[in-house]
Amino acid sequence: MDVTFRISGIPSTADATRKRIPFAVLKGTDLVLKSPLGPDASVNEHLVWLWGMLKHRRRYLKSLAAQGAKMTAQVKGFRRPIEIKPNGPEMLHLLGVTLTFTD
Repeated sequence: MDVTFRISGIPSTADATRKRIPFAVLKGTDLVLKSPLGPDASVNEHLVWLWGMLKHRRRYLKSLAAQGAKMTAQVKGFRRPIEIKPNGPEMLHLLGVTLTFTD
């Protein structure tokens, strides 16, 4: 399973943005933060890890969104059942992030 957080449509230079978000890498013009948790971790655990990396930059991320950046989270290669606990979607709610599941 691969769980990522992506910022596209970044209004400022991507390199400057990368410096503000540890472990994030540039993929084209998008900034991508990938959860390092293994495939045995639940979707919820991946989301909680991502939020732990992003929550102290919430104000900065909201300012990017206000300038037109789009934030998404993607779960690729997931297995069922999927359980999302109340602490998992906190990032999605507070940052207005869309979560997608793909095979």
